[in-house]
Amino acid sequence: MSVDDQIAVRKIVKKSGSSFFWGMNILGSEQKRAMFSIYAFCRIVDDIADDIENKKIKKAKLKEWKQKIANLFNFKKPNTSIEKELKFAIDKFQLERTDFYSIINGMMMDAEKDIRFPSKKYLNQYCDRVAVAVGYLSIKIFGLTEKHKKYAFYLGRAFQLTNIVRDFYEDIRRGRCYIASDYLSKYNMDRKIDSIMNEPKLQNIFQDILGEANEYYKKSSIESKDINKKKIIASEIMKTFYQAIHSKMFKRNIQIKKRIRLNSFEKIHILFLFFIRY
Repeated sequence: MSVDDQIAVRKIVKKSGSSFFWGMNILGSEQKRAMFSIYAFCRIVDDIADDIENKKIKKAKLKEWKQKIANLFNFKKPNTSIEKELKFAIDKFQLERTDFYSIINGMMMDAEKDIRFPSKKYLNQYCDRVAVAVGYLSIKIFGLTEKHKKYAFYLGRAFQLTNIVRDFYEDIRRGRCYIASDYLSKYNMDRKIDSIMNEPKLQNIFQDILGEANEYYKKSSIESKDINKKKIIASEIMKTFYQAIHSKMFKRNIQIKKRIRLNSFEKIHILFLFFIRY
């Protein structure tokens, strides 16, 4: 493992333009290395699920990554920069193989078929794989224990539900729609991906989803009260970024084709408030 490996992984994280970089960049060097490796891994497998059109190739590449993860836990020599940095994170923070597998299995759900109007049970499973599992890896890096998994669970659910509304238009363009069929039944809407954007009650569904996310944010705040605040400053910054995005959509009429983002001033303002507080 070299400085070049760290730089390569850091580039993947920074290139994504995600708020993640801002939140995790304040961590100590070893924690930051580990979190950047986790995010880079997530970015890579997510891009496989999103950007490769051939489903057979998608599944094959995700299976390759499952084998790469298995190799890291079976003490085989890592080859690429991302694998070397993941190996560092796994060894240093005793990360769980099952959490990596969960993330890959979540991406496999996208690879196997275009998810459209899943059952609530199926959607929850998807959220827990692609988001909550990342939280479980993260809390170990932050130095938290098994008893803090609820905090990670609630945050993961909140983040992913926020993403579902924020990324709705992008997902539709990919032929996907993560709105649970329960909501369509509630508002007596047809399960038609081609016409859902024109449904007047779509805004009601968005608000229902954001309302559910809001409850998870509240529950995560309750769980955080019993946690050393210095240990979760990075995740709390991420939470504040997400809540700022959430607040731009919650109880508002959402412009479907306009992706909600935070500008640089808003991000700097959030970080400034955290530095004052901590």
